[in-house]
Amino acid sequence: MLRGCRLSRLGARCCVDSLQLKGVVKMLFELDAALEFSNDIEGNKSEIEEVLTKADKELFKRGAPKGKEDEASELKSWSIKGKVLNVSIASGRYVRATDALLRLRNQLNILGAKIKVGIRKIEIRKLEIKEIELGREPKAPVKIAFYVDSIEVKGDKADIKFSPLLPVEVVESGGVDRIIELVVEKVERQEYEGKAEVKKLLWESKPRKMFFDKDPSAELESMNWIRRTHSKGQFVYGRNFTSLANALREIIIENMYKPLGFREMIFPKFEPWDVPKKSGHAKSIYPDAYYVMVPKVSSPKEWEDTMDYFRITGEIHKESIMKKVESVGILSYAQCPPFWQFLEGKVVKEESLPLNVYDWSGPTYRNEAGGTHGIARVEEFHRAETLFIGSPEQVIKIAKEVENKLTFILDELLELEVKKYSVVPWWMAQEGDKKLSDNATEGVGTVDFEAYLPYRGEKDKSEWLEIQNVSVIGEKYPKAFSVKSSKGELWSGCGGGSFERWICALLAQKGLEEKNWPAEVRKRVKIEDEVKFA
Repeated sequence: MLRGCRLSRLGARCCVDSLQLKGVVKMLFELDAALEFSNDIEGNKSEIEEVLTKADKELFKRGAPKGKEDEASELKSWSIKGKVLNVSIASGRYVRATDALLRLRNQLNILGAKIKVGIRKIEIRKLEIKEIELGREPKAPVKIAFYVDSIEVKGDKADIKFSPLLPVEVVESGGVDRIIELVVEKVERQEYEGKAEVKKLLWESKPRKMFFDKDPSAELESMNWIRRTHSKGQFVYGRNFTSLANALREIIIENMYKPLGFREMIFPKFEPWDVPKKSGHAKSIYPDAYYVMVPKVSSPKEWEDTMDYFRITGEIHKESIMKKVESVGILSYAQCPPFWQFLEGKVVKEESLPLNVYDWSGPTYRNEAGGTHGIARVEEFHRAETLFIGSPEQVIKIAKEVENKLTFILDELLELEVKKYSVVPWWMAQEGDKKLSDNATEGVGTVDFEAYLPYRGEKDKSEWLEIQNVSVIGEKYPKAFSVKSSKGELWSGCGGGSFERWICALLAQKGLEEKNWPAEVRKRVKIEDEVKFA
């Protein structure tokens, strides 16, 4: 028997009637369901009829805007056979048939307490939603992998036919609404998928003299400064390359982090699934992620066949491994999301804000579907993650200060030819949404720094390399991880840039001769003969 405490939560779930689905103006719901009770209910037909009649007249209309009652739910038919009550409910957008079903179950369980029966289960045998307004005509068929049998498109409208025996838990959790939203979103995404990133030039440095026109990655490999590993997009970095990376680290710490009051922290580099679920990356990260698996059973006996296979063949039996492991999360993808577990569920005192921290403790990972290229595009990359949290005013101010410091470092200290652009926020692109932020006028947005790479061709015709970004993210992460301020609204911002790309830009423009490097770099590096091979 379904318990009352759970039903009270489900009753609250009916507030979804008022959910504003983007692009959806008018919908028609048709639902057939079977409610199975613990005992025969044919002898209680009059009591059940009374509940159904009252629900149809009052409960199914409650919450519908005035004048929109005709779009609320209506009980079309019902019947009883043995333990089962069959109902057919139709509705428009308001007090949808799915919500009416949950409300009805609540009332029937109240009745059940009196007549000594309870609802054992609910089967949704038919659910169709028609006339979903998409806002535009799709360019290609739209598919949903789960719980949907078919999507029939007629111009700029769609009809969704859900799978038979749709789990009621999906309805309870708002899954039907999310499926409708997903259909509308997929149609909208067809408009901009594959198009170039929308960006606006904010600033460009003065032209600089170029000392090199080759790909520095190839040169570094020939000099044994870096060596490829057995993994795609991964290198072992030698002593000279590491010295150069440390020089850049010192320059950034001394000229940005220290003056702006940033302190170093160490963020985890493994994200359990709860982190991408809350950060939003779970919406679309799957083609780009490095997955973390752990054994379902750690007993050596369970793994004996896999061990034996290697002893016999000298090869890894991947198929047997995949059967014995489970996915527990991903390797860090965006670097800052794991940090939010530090503040999750807490109220941060005003005296601790703004909180300015950075992490330079290890790599992040991405499966680059478009391919890798030297140190300009790797799958294991090392970057400084700059994170700042505070009031909206504090975050916007700090973001500008960070941007200005980075501009000074790249332009004045490293003497690089760079440009700054206002672009689509990176987190929207990572979550499958490449539109401009609706909150741009409120200060939310991203600034990208791009560097010219001479080996790619002429400046005005070649693709420049994005080496750094600074973003004001707004309330996204505090809200996702239930973090609050003791006084007022809480926002966050961040910046990211890998030393692989910084070094690629530096060496692509300045070359490999130290005499052409900026003074700030020369005084900090120690270049020696690298390892020689026979």
